[in-house]
Amino acid sequence: MMKALALATASGACFFFFWLCSFALSWLVLPLARLPLRHRPVMDAIHRCQDIVGRGFRLFLASMRAVRLMDYEPRNVVFDLPDGPFVMIANHPTLVDVTAVMAVYPRICCVAKTGLFSSPLVGRLLRYSGHIEGGGPGVMEGAAVMQQALDRIAMGESLLIFPEGTRSPAFGLGRFKPGVFEISLRTGAPVVPLLITCDPPTLLRGQSWYALPKRTAAYRITQLSTAPTGTFGSDAQAAAAHFQALYQVKLEAWWARISTTAATLASPSPGA
Repeated sequence: MMKALALATASGACFFFFWLCSFALSWLVLPLARLPLRHRPVMDAIHRCQDIVGRGFRLFLASMRAVRLMDYEPRNVVFDLPDGPFVMIANHPTLVDVTAVMAVYPRICCVAKTGLFSSPLVGRLLRYSGHIEGGGPGVMEGAAVMQQALDRIAMGESLLIFPEGTRSPAFGLGRFKPGVFEISLRTGAPVVPLLITCDPPTLLRGQSWYALPKRTAAYRITQLSTAPTGTFGSDAQAAAAHFQALYQVKLEAWWARISTTAATLASPSPGA
């Protein structure tokens, strides 16, 4: 009971730190950072804000690492990215996936839910960093959202989109929406897939932020092979099915591996 209370307190402290920093960035740091660039191209200001937010995310993840809630060091992750703009996709198992990816590569545009843009804590941060306000649960719903995404690729910017549109179901994978892959097909931008795993699973959809496992969660991001346009044909629906099947295979292999490891650790040693 005491350990659970300590974990909940540590988690609460980390998320309080996150929201406090987000508020400070939104209302003080980012507006001041943009001032010297007000006569420069708008993307210069956006990139400045993205870099600052990326450092903020690294601090947040360091706080989680410091209190042993999560074992993840963004500086140990290296992406092999294509030249020119690309569409980065990832499964979405935890609450901290956006921060974990952008702590590694902050200069990327994310399509985020409308509700976040109306938040007094992170709404301004999202706008200053040039992110796109998505539609409903699928985030890519609506012609306006699609057009903004296409425009960003045309400007040379890359996108980060979670094809499930929301966090994955516990121990599962949501249906991949085709809109993400329509962007790649229309623009010729390659798809860069990331596989995110967390053992033991934590901060899941529908799970309270204080409902934490008893041991430190090992959080990992693994880059899968980049898929040039045309790899999956010319049909966005087929592309969505292709990548969903790819992720399903990878995740099933990972689930089998951690289950075997857990069973091995739980079994009594010979002679015990």
